[in-house]
Amino acid sequence: MKNKKNYLALFLVVLFSIFIFTACSKNTKTENVNATEGQEVGEASAISTEELKQNIGKEDWVVVDTRINDAFNGWQLDGVKRGGHIKGATDFAAAWLKVSDPDKEEKLEKILSDKGIIAEKNIVLYDANGNDAKELADYLASKGYKNLYAYNVKEWASDDNLPMESYPNYSMLVPATWINDLIKSNNNGLPYKVFEVSWGEVSEEYNKGHIPSAVHINTDEVEEGPIWNRKSADQLEQFALNNGITTDTTTVLYGSDTMAASRVAVILKYMGVKDVRILNGGYSAWVNAGYNVETTVNKKTPVDAFGTTVPANPNYIVDLPTAKEILADKEKSILVDIRSWDEYIGKTSGYDYITGKGRPSGSKWGHDIMDYKNIDTTMRNADEIIDMWKEWNITTDQRLSFFCGTGWRAAEVLLYADVMGLQNISLYDGGWNEWSSDAQNPIETGEPNNK
Repeated sequence: MKNKKNYLALFLVVLFSIFIFTACSKNTKTENVNATEGQEVGEASAISTEELKQNIGKEDWVVVDTRINDAFNGWQLDGVKRGGHIKGATDFAAAWLKVSDPDKEEKLEKILSDKGIIAEKNIVLYDANGNDAKELADYLASKGYKNLYAYNVKEWASDDNLPMESYPNYSMLVPATWINDLIKSNNNGLPYKVFEVSWGEVSEEYNKGHIPSAVHINTDEVEEGPIWNRKSADQLEQFALNNGITTDTTTVLYGSDTMAASRVAVILKYMGVKDVRILNGGYSAWVNAGYNVETTVNKKTPVDAFGTTVPANPNYIVDLPTAKEILADKEKSILVDIRSWDEYIGKTSGYDYITGKGRPSGSKWGHDIMDYKNIDTTMRNADEIIDMWKEWNITTDQRLSFFCGTGWRAAEVLLYADVMGLQNISLYDGGWNEWSSDAQNPIETGEPNNK
């Protein structure tokens, strides 16, 4: 009887041990995105570096960078050893889930579809801050996605043998944190300026709140009607002096409308300012990052000399004669139209002060500016931009000159092309406004017979 009791006790001990072991090893959900291999992350299971290496590039797998756009482009953020993204990854920033837009859900659905982030695939979501991957995983799980995996890119970036990609000139587009650090450090004593750019002597948006130390630039300071081309070299130099800008001044531009800031940025690069930066995503990126704003109206602080002859980079902006040369060189050069489809085919001029409709004969449609932006107005994935161009036989080895109506939309695309590292690129300043004003310039309307 005693032996039976011993056996029964031993059996109960073993049974209890099995229960405890099973409960501890069960695949439960955890809030720790930095989980070690074998744990799970929110709605996603952790995946090892070796497993990721084995599956990246397969048709039934998609790797998604969930960090902010700047990290994908090339910035080293959140302690990552190397900037940029895992080679072969696409992007879907968790920040996009917080964008205020009445059509957000519809837009997010389209983005997921366009990027191949579909429920039938195995989806690896990676971040570096312990939050982004979980947020996107939970969102996708709520939509019925099941095959979700989480990964911390710090491990990948720490191994120099594993491929990562950055845009050659990613530093032209800066995150809000970079501007905040610039201001806090006073650029280590080197000259710098921060400007809010918009049209008008008085900017209501500037007065409501702006980045500390920022000065307002009215776009009328750099362009004038009726064509709205850039001003003369002498006038532009005076503009720079009035605003305290020299060729060696680190110049940061932003606005609620990134096109206005891009317009001035392109002109400054044309003039010869060596270090021109744009806040990626515009003023909302600063506000969403939680940084302080001020309402003090900061005055312009003039300087006496610009430091070089204007323009120091004359080929960055071209005029009508060069635009005609580009159109004539059909094999190696393309005049790329950055207007809406309706403007391109001549359904509308797009402007109340432009009467002509159509496009310069031989120009190709490069898509409207909104097709170059993510839902939070940051720069779109460069691979997707290149794919858009391929539809129209626009390739990155050609000489590309971008134009729109008066230079704003095309200026932003030119900067993105510059960020991507493209060579032999320019802005056709006069654009459709100038081209359509002369009846001698050949014009096409309707859908083109071939691309």
